[in-house]
Parts: sequence; C-alpha cells; structure tokens
Amino acid sequence: MMHRFLVLFTLLTGFNLNLSATHIVGGEITYECLGNNQYRINLSVYRDCYNGVPWFDNPAALGIYDANWNLVQNVSMFLNTANNDTLPIILTNPCLTAPPNVCVHATRYTTVVTLPFIPNGYTFVYQRCCRNKLIRNIPDPLNTGISIIGQLSETTMLECNSSAVFTNWPPVAICINEPIDFDHGATDPDGDSLVYRLCTPLNGPDSLIPAPNPPFPGPYLEVVWTDPPYSLNNVLGGDPLTIDPMTGFMTGIPNTIGNFVVGVCVDEYRDGEVISTTRRDFQYNVADCGKPFAAFFVPEVLCDTLTVRFTNESASATFFRWFFDWGGDLSLTSTGFSPLFTYPDTGVYTVALIAEPNDPCSDTMFTQIHVTETFADADLSFTFPDCTGGVLEIQATDLSTDPVYGIATWDWNLLNAAGMVVAESSEQNPVFNVTDPGNYVLTLVSTSGNGCPDSTAFPIEAPFPPIDSLSDALSICAGDTIPLFPAADPAYTYVWTPTGTLSSGSVPNPLAFPVENTVYNVVLSGNGPCTTTGTITVEVLNPGTLTATASPVTILFGETSQLEAIFPGAVEFFWTPAESLSNPNIFNPVASPEETTTYTVSILLSSGCRSSDTVTVRVFSPECIEPYVFFPTGFSPNGDGENDVLRMESQIVDEVYWAIFNRWGEKIFEANSISESWDGTFRTEPQPAETYGYYYRVRCRNGLTTEQKGNVTLLR
Repeated sequence: MMHRFLVLFTLLTGFNLNLSATHIVGGEITYECLGNNQYRINLSVYRDCYNGVPWFDNPAALGIYDANWNLVQNVSMFLNTANNDTLPIILTNPCLTAPPNVCVHATRYTTVVTLPFIPNGYTFVYQRCCRNKLIRNIPDPLNTGISIIGQLSETTMLECNSSAVFTNWPPVAICINEPIDFDHGATDPDGDSLVYRLCTPLNGPDSLIPAPNPPFPGPYLEVVWTDPPYSLNNVLGGDPLTIDPMTGFMTGIPNTIGNFVVGVCVDEYRDGEVISTTRRDFQYNVADCGKPFAAFFVPEVLCDTLTVRFTNESASATFFRWFFDWGGDLSLTSTGFSPLFTYPDTGVYTVALIAEPNDPCSDTMFTQIHVTETFADADLSFTFPDCTGGVLEIQATDLSTDPVYGIATWDWNLLNAAGMVVAESSEQNPVFNVTDPGNYVLTLVSTSGNGCPDSTAFPIEAPFPPIDSLSDALSICAGDTIPLFPAADPAYTYVWTPTGTLSSGSVPNPLAFPVENTVYNVVLSGNGPCTTTGTITVEVLNPGTLTATASPVTILFGETSQLEAIFPGAVEFFWTPAESLSNPNIFNPVASPEETTTYTVSILLSSGCRSSDTVTVRVFSPECIEPYVFFPTGFSPNGDGENDVLRMESQIVDEVYWAIFNRWGEKIFEANSISESWDGTFRTEPQPAETYGYYYRVRCRNGLTTEQKGNVTLLR
C-alpha cells in the first residue's frame, strides 16, 4: 500500500505526580461584553480523543488576574456535554486517503463574570499539561504545558468591546508535500480592523502540577523552539508557514514527519491602536496519506564528468520512470531507483522523474542540469599592511584564472586553529581584520563563468605575541602571593601595570600580592608590528563566600541531581557523604541518593584557604504505576530514526516482563529487561500495521508490583 504523510493532531501519554494529561491539542479564549461590567468568557479546548488522558477538566479552572498578577477571581467552568464535538477529517484531493485512529475532540466552556473597571484591565488564563511526546519543534514536550490567555484592556472595558473570534479550527488532517491552504480568518462584532500573524505559543505547567487550580500567575514564558532547524520563521520545515496579515490565510508545505506546535494571533486595531489580541494554540502532525510524490536530487552543475548519480527522494512510490534528456532524446531512460547515468557529451539537459507512471495519481518532477568541464585555477596571496590598536590587517589578493569562461565569483573564508570561520567575503580582493594571536587558514573557492569551482588554501600565522594562556582571573586569600603568568614566553617584552603590588613590572611572570581585588594590565611586544594586551583580575577572597547548590533540589526515586560548588579559585573539592556521588572530588558531582540527603562540600584554594557549605537533595519515591511505568500506545518502525522500536520506559523498576500478542492471541514478542525493545517483526518478518495486545508485569524498587494489559498500534 502507498502512503503519504498527514498532518494530524495526536498526543501520547506523559508523566506527573498526580494526574497525567497528554491530551491537549490546543485552544483559545474569547470574551463578549454584555454591558454593566459583565462579560461572557468562552474557553475552547481541543484534545486527542483516542490517546487523550484524562477527559476534559470538569470543572476547568479559569484564573482572572489584574495587571500586577494578583488573583481577582478563580472561576470554576463546568463541562457541558452538549458543547462537545468530534471534528471531521476533510481531504479535498481524491488521491489522498485519511488514516485510521485520528480523532480530535472539542469542547467549549462558557461563564459570565462581573469585572468592574480597573487600570490596565484583566488577564484570563487556563493552564494544562501536557503536549505530545512526538512533537519535533520544541524540546521536552512531555513536560511542556499550555497557557491559554485572553486580555481585557482599559479600552475594551471603557468601550464595551468584544474580542475577535476565529471562524474555523484548523483541519484535522493535511498531507505532507501538499499545500496547507487554510483560512484562519476571524470575525469582530465591533467592526475593528484585524491583523494576523504567527506567534510563539505560551508554555504552561509541567507534569508535576498538570492542572493548577487556580492557574499560576504570569507573565508566561513562550515555548522554546528546537533551533535549528525550527523557529517562528520555520515552524514545520519544508516551505515555511506564512500567514496573510490582512486575511489570515495560511500557506506552507510540510515535508517532515512528526507533531508541531503552532501559534496564530489576531490583533484588533481601533484608531490605529491595538486594543485586544486573540491567541490560538494548536498542533500539526505529519503522517502517511496515500499519494505518490516524485523528488530527486542532482547538482545543477556537474564539472569534469559525464557520469551522474541521481538520488531518489520520492515518497509513497515503488515504480519509477526516469528521462535523462526530456524534450530531446527520450530513449535515454531508466526504471532504476537511484540510477547512475553517463551522458554522451557535455551540455544542458532537462531531467524528468515520474513516480508511479501507470497510476492516475502519478507525480512528476523536472529539473535542469549542466554537464560541463572545469577550467578555473584558484590561487591567492596575502600581506599584512597594518597592525595598529591590536588589529592585524590581512590583505587577500585573488590570483585565480580561467582562460575560457573567466572567474565569476569568489568565496573567501578565514578559519581559526579550531577550523571555525572567523571572517568571510565574496569580494575579489578583500581585507580581513583579526585581533587574536594564533594560526589561521585562508581559503578561496573561485567559480568560473560556467559554474565550475576550484579551491585553494594557505596557512597564516598572525604575528601577535601569544597571550592565550593568561588566565582571566585568579583568587588568593588576604596576605598571600601568586604568580600572574607562569606560562609566559620569555622571548617577548612585558610591561605590567599597576606595579605597586607586583614584584616587578617588566618580567614575564611577576608575583602579585594585592590587599584588595586588583586588575593587572600587560602589554606584550617584540615579534613584528603587532602588540598584544591582556588583563588579569586577582580577587582577594573571603573564605565564607562558598555556595553549594543542587539542581533540582527535589528528585524522584532513581533520578539524579546536579550538585555544584561555586567558589572562584578553588583547586580541590571534598563532598560528603560520597557513596551516592559520581565523584566526590570535583566541583560538580552528580548525586544519586535513594533518600533525602544533605551533602557537605569543603574546598581548598591554591593559597591554602578552606571553606565549606551544605545543600540538601530531597527524594520523592513514586508509586509503582503510570506515569512512572510508561508503555507507549504506538510506534512506527519505518526506519526514519523516530520511534522505530517499541520499548517500556521507567527509572524505578527492578524486574520487568512484557509481551506482545497479535489479533489471534499468538505471543510474537516478549522481554525481561527494561532495555529490550520490539522492532515490529516476528520470526524476522515485518508485522502488518494494525493494533496488537500487550501485557506487562513489573516490580519497582519500593517492592510494589504492577500488571497491565492494553493495546498498542503499529504504524508504517
């Protein structure tokens, strides 16, 4: 069966201490002014009705805060089953097939509140955790919640304004490599101007307190994008999502499997001022939908070869027809997957790939390539015209030639000793400025008029006296002495200031004996036109300033906490008790206590000063149930590196047994270790995409046991 990836709204199970919730797909808050300081608040919430845990909140806690985030009201909004609805799956392309087990459930809470006028107005907020484990564009989605807010400004209260309301919820299913053409338009009962934009969704509570009552006060942080490659300018990958600011019409073409968080805001303008904003938070998921898609990669220009490798990147297709000279010699063809073809001569050719050529839903891609020869010869030279003020000027000169086509473009890069690019240019004869000593490499890629490149590289040693090994800061106890530059090269001339607390101002490595915090300056010279300057701060320490920290300070049984001793200049660390530490003699050991433990750290400075501090790590021992024993409801062994195997997840179990059964009750897999996983095969044969039964039995470290039966979906 052929498939195309769909954008679906789906969620998986998350973790918390009380009640896990991985059902939140999105939502929004709107309000209507009824007069006499009364407002009807409408809260729309969307959940995954297959995988959502638990049901909609009943009641849902709506917090109303003033501008200083003082709680004014905590309103209980009770569930009305008459407002529940399951959204339909609509596909407009007859070549696409809607996937099974896709369902989005919507509900609407409504309440009326009385809010007298106050300066700067009010903020409404509803919060819930958590989002879908498969979300790609934000990190740690299973511990990331949602904050749905609405804002009542001074203007909206004085003029009895009602907020803008989105007309439609985004479609449940949109196919990969198919355009997202959706109208996010809204209506405004007051006739104000509406301006639309993509906006970053707001974060919310984590799995420890998934449904705060009342909601936490703001201000609320935005979710963090997984960057690269995702950002507000590239939410889904592929052709980026864009939205028309005047109409709210959204376009884009996703090309990556997985779930994605998306935010849309509509700003309400009156007399040129924003008086209200309606925020929408929702999620897309990319899955398989049933239409062949032709795609391949080949360089636009191929130099010094007639043999070309065509890399097939098509989806949902098994049969292909290539034409290597479309519009010319149609006998130059192949049915290979990623063929290797040798052209008879240089030239410009149009290449066509047809995916499933005998299918009425076939797809075709065209591209043009240029098969040619290289005549470019890259070459360069450089000089050091100036080195004043600690800035070395490098004049690069292009010496490249191409007697046939001429040189068309230049790509210069100046790399440091670590191979990092510190400067670049596309000029023919650029000037680079560097301020750091060390070795560099100057590279040049010269591209001729026919598109063929040639490259060269030259090493450069910047003539700065070396100062890399000079420390930024040192610490001593009052009355002690310390050398400033033990690694100094005696071949250079040194001038140190101030000299009042130094053994000498002209030796490479003077002894310093300050009585208070002091910044020393040094100037190095003696190797060509450049001089190097540096500073070093010597801090006279009070041994009582040591600080010990733990992050986090509260952990679950079986988890770890990062300890850290903060004290500049310490050379030795001693942590106790040492039994539950990764290393008791470093400044930042990892603690793995099985019970609440207070750790003491003692430090020794290079001067002999000592100090100590304590920090306590509290240990919470969870029950031997979900979410601390987690078994997924689905996986996709399709080799894309995402959820390719099915495995149990837990950090608190000692003994494990789990098994998978097919629809006839036949046991096709079993495991006795938390590290074992099922790859979707039975006796080396891949199993079909359908629902399977599972059973597991575990014993946790606290001695309790749990048994569980259920279903798991295999997706291809």
